[in-house]
Amino acid sequence: MRNAIIVGGGVAGLSAGIALSKARWDVVVLERAPRLEPIGAALSLWPNACAALKSLGVFPAVEAGASPISSMLLGTRDGGRILDRLIPEPALLSARSHLQHALQDSLPPGALRLGCEVLRARSGCVEIADGETMTGDLVVDAGGIGAISGACEEPRYAGYGGVLALSGPIEGSGFEGQAAEFWGWGERFGVFELPKGQRYWFYMRSQPAHSRMPNIDECAWAARGWPEQVCKAIAATPADALIPFAVHARKPPRSLLQNGILKVGDAAHAMEPNLGQGACQALEDAVALMHAASRNSAAEIGQAYEKARLDRVRMLVREAAQAGLGVHGPRAIQLLVRTALKVVPRALSEPRINKMQMLPEYRSRTEL
Repeated sequence: MRNAIIVGGGVAGLSAGIALSKARWDVVVLERAPRLEPIGAALSLWPNACAALKSLGVFPAVEAGASPISSMLLGTRDGGRILDRLIPEPALLSARSHLQHALQDSLPPGALRLGCEVLRARSGCVEIADGETMTGDLVVDAGGIGAISGACEEPRYAGYGGVLALSGPIEGSGFEGQAAEFWGWGERFGVFELPKGQRYWFYMRSQPAHSRMPNIDECAWAARGWPEQVCKAIAATPADALIPFAVHARKPPRSLLQNGILKVGDAAHAMEPNLGQGACQALEDAVALMHAASRNSAAEIGQAYEKARLDRVRMLVREAAQAGLGVHGPRAIQLLVRTALKVVPRALSEPRINKMQMLPEYRSRTEL
């Protein structure tokens, strides 16, 4: 049986491990942390991600602990509408910890090795900090934005950051499956439903690199005059629940292979979070990898995977950066983006959104 070594036990690494095991490969996933800790609070899983989870056989487990997303709203700080739409296919909002546990449980027994720090990786070989050297027919870098396989350029700071959190339970009705984001000038809030009355929310603002992130009182102050669901979510959040973040990303990748190593997730295409496609694209990577590994020799897998994925991820990295201009660009650009989103007919906007949120047919795309 062919064997693969996957470096990194996040969403990208776990889903890649599931994909290769379904393609009848022997898989080991190496994670340097002694236990899996979710980085971040929750993830939007748009229709493409849900379709990918179905292909990997994990959708029922994820769906059982997630909340459905039936519509999306992009509004202004005073509650005005910029864009809204119904979601035609299944979409979910999942706590990151729940998604990671569902993926971990779907791996073959013993495939995940915790506490394994990889020092170096090259084609067919990885060196672990304890002195062990492992060899395989395929090495996959799922190590996130600090990819161990190396990168052509360092990640760039996107000019904004903030905090995100999971609230405590909130009494009363929810949003009936609405995923909402509200734009001010240079700042924005997002708020989404989770099971048991919890909310996932975030606050992002334009700021210099290395700025101090806001605390819970500053978030509550900033939210004055914003829609009620934002204020309620913040009020129900413990002060120590905030997770600070500064957004870093890379330019569209020129390749998904480096030094003989295949890259997935942020190791391959670290993008800004403005489309909610980071985890979704990691899951798409896994589906493409599953088909490439099922129908090609070990030497051809990288070429087949890149053929299936490169153009799409380049497009999404560009689109994610452009979407951020509606809040974090120059004031004139912000106004232009918002006006365009309001006036563009649905007949033109829907195909573009659907292209981003629907899973391509990777079986045929991985044919060489």
